[in-house]
Amino acid sequence: MTENQSPMPKMTPEENVRPERKIGCLTYCCVIGFVLIVLIWFNILRGVPLRITPETTHITEPLTPDKRFVDYLAAFEQHYYPPETATDDNGYRMVFRAVGGPLETSMPEYVQGYYEKLGLDYILDKPTLSYTEPHDYFERRYKAQPEDFDDILAYMTKLREREPSDLSDDEDATNHRFAGRTPEEDIQANSWRTWEFTAMYPDMHKLPMVQEWLTANNEALDLVVEASHKPVFIVPIVVPSDAACMYEVLLPGLQGVRSFARGLQARAAFRVSEGDIDGAIEDILACYRLGRHLSRPSFMVQQLVGIACEGIAHSVAFNGNLTTQADAKQLKHFQEGLNNLPPRGTWQDGIEMERLAYLDSLTAIMKDPTVLSRMGFGSSVTDNLLLIVGLDWNVIFKRANSVFDEMVAGTFDDTRSVPNPAHLLTLKARSELAAEIFIAWTLPATEVYREAFHRTECCDNLKRIQLAMFLYHAEHGTLPPAFSVDADGKPLHSWRTLLLPYFGDAELAELYAQIRLDEPWDSEHNLPFHQRNLDVYRCPSNPTLAAGETSYSVIVGDELLFTGDGQGQTLAGHGRNMLMVVERKDDTVCWMQPDAEISHADAESGISSSRRSRGLPIHGGPITFSSVATTTTISSNHTGGCNFALRDGSIEFISEVFDLERFRELINGTAKERP
Repeated sequence: MTENQSPMPKMTPEENVRPERKIGCLTYCCVIGFVLIVLIWFNILRGVPLRITPETTHITEPLTPDKRFVDYLAAFEQHYYPPETATDDNGYRMVFRAVGGPLETSMPEYVQGYYEKLGLDYILDKPTLSYTEPHDYFERRYKAQPEDFDDILAYMTKLREREPSDLSDDEDATNHRFAGRTPEEDIQANSWRTWEFTAMYPDMHKLPMVQEWLTANNEALDLVVEASHKPVFIVPIVVPSDAACMYEVLLPGLQGVRSFARGLQARAAFRVSEGDIDGAIEDILACYRLGRHLSRPSFMVQQLVGIACEGIAHSVAFNGNLTTQADAKQLKHFQEGLNNLPPRGTWQDGIEMERLAYLDSLTAIMKDPTVLSRMGFGSSVTDNLLLIVGLDWNVIFKRANSVFDEMVAGTFDDTRSVPNPAHLLTLKARSELAAEIFIAWTLPATEVYREAFHRTECCDNLKRIQLAMFLYHAEHGTLPPAFSVDADGKPLHSWRTLLLPYFGDAELAELYAQIRLDEPWDSEHNLPFHQRNLDVYRCPSNPTLAAGETSYSVIVGDELLFTGDGQGQTLAGHGRNMLMVVERKDDTVCWMQPDAEISHADAESGISSSRRSRGLPIHGGPITFSSVATTTTISSNHTGGCNFALRDGSIEFISEVFDLERFRELINGTAKERP
């Protein structure tokens, strides 16, 4: 120790003890805050990125250029686009190159993409033809040159001034159709169904403006008919750069195809008025082919447009002109055309394609939540919430895949529980809740979609039955009787059995050859045929049909197309707006049973009404339908109504709330207008 250093003071033991350090509020807050941040991050903000596996993304390739996501559009094109897409074997390419479709004027931003995908040159392959849909043409014509409609107005005004007793059936029908409206209102009310003018004005096809429309559009429509014969008719999907997913893209090309179908429908109606049944049949068959091409495996919306095109074809009354009926050669040509249509895709195909589009939309939402509101779902609030809150996208994608698996299997139950806010607190539960919300918002209406397929297949059956009846009439001079009878007047065989050789189907013709027509339908020899399931006689919407049962009947009564005396009736003398074949779902019967049709009285009770059988068939003596018990009324498994084959050659869906008096007129052949 130096002189300058002072000695260290001695400390007592008490003084040598270090004081305790107190933890302040700030420290507590920091610790609690840190724990809360961890909890919030782990349970609220943390997300789990998507892993590309068959369980999540369904397919694992092709990938986007950054290798982070599945490229669903490329996968769709690989699956859907055949090699002929960019060649002249693609009918749509032919039409687009020549006409351009509505894209040239209404959606120019898509045009170049269509040219590229169709293998066309945007500069060199400019349209050489023009096409105007009849609705647009006549609507614009009426606004610009109303004097062109003077003949129609004068005709309709004159009809209103004449006594009903002085009017022909067609003239009376026109008056009845537009009762309560002025002729000007009639025209404006029907501007969207211009082919119906042929019912308003019998010489519609002779008017200069109609001939001008035909002259201006015939070449384009002829090209569409030619293109419909091509092996494929592929309308490419163009996704512009500002679209994040396929769901955001409108399919304008499809609307163009439906527009061509409407043009063919109008031209077919005008051709029927001119007596050109051959030309009308070609236009109708082209509509069917367009529909079948579009309904091949693709998005649900494209398949539905295809079904709509087929519906347009079904609605044409090709045999409705009472003075010009299709002959046997024309009917056989029509039948062969129907039998050789391209196969229709299945609703399962559509769901599988829709799965790709749905997973593509989930990928887009995962990358950019604002896509949800751009698609028309959610709002800016949900967009911002998705930006903040973390999700396990693997849970969401797996749930989406499982739902589509259930849809294909037909086991999906669309019932959902009320969301529990507590599910937001954990990552797994929150992701499961988000998956259900996405499904509720964006899942396509597959039940409606599947029924649309079944309903159009039912229309196919009715069209085949209708043509077979017309062919029977062409050969025998009458429709088939409701049932054949033996020498004592007892029923032997149903009209369904008698029609078998007239479907243009070798298998049905062979079945007919095996049945003994001189023996009762339930004889020992004929009994084994009862269990045969004939698709043409079975509506696919009816899952309760037992083996050998049928969904279709005729209405039997005096003065109808089918009577209860076992005699066939001629088409002549019956109104063109008349029901020919109807549906039944309750108390269905064997397709061979001859004495179980729908009675006149039961039919007049309306659609989808139900009655129990009043007893058993009564045999012995001359058979009249009043002595044959009925089993059911007109009904179906279709939502809201039934399909019908009409005497005029059309197939129509009639609502169960259709006016009962008008419905009875359709049964009796006194209807003044089509349903």
